[in-house]
Amino acid sequence: MGKETSIVEKLELIVPGFHGYKRKELLREDDRLIREKVAEILSQAKKELERALQRCVMMNCQQLMAIENMRKKLMMLESRILHAEAGYRGYFDRVKFREDELKRLIEYDARMIELAEDILNGAKALKGQIADPQALSTAVLNLDDKLVTFEDVLSRRMSFAVGE
Repeated sequence: MGKETSIVEKLELIVPGFHGYKRKELLREDDRLIREKVAEILSQAKKELERALQRCVMMNCQQLMAIENMRKKLMMLESRILHAEAGYRGYFDRVKFREDELKRLIEYDARMIELAEDILNGAKALKGQIADPQALSTAVLNLDDKLVTFEDVLSRRMSFAVGE
């Protein structure tokens, strides 16, 4: 029977340089690495939507504006992630991270990466549905739901990371 991979080990495999928030001085660096990885995945999804938009224009599909709106939302989320305040409570801050709080932050990080990958897969699937209006409508709705879920998790994670 093989050893099961922990959530921290999974993040360490996905995000190069991630240290699992093991030392307090690495917290800001790990936070930045996670946010950069998530933004990178969302950027790939945005590129997939841009390709879908090109195909949509050629096919004169009805979902052009919905896809464009999702592309804009991805741009906004990517920017929000990259330019967020570094998310950890510093050594001299009034509020400190305890071990159970670090575990919760890691869970948020893992969920964000999982959702970002779902968004990327949804964007790829959407691109393949351009010729089928009904399938495209379903793909657009599914991807929009994923974006809303991601936005919610991101907001909760960012609030938690700055101590709100």
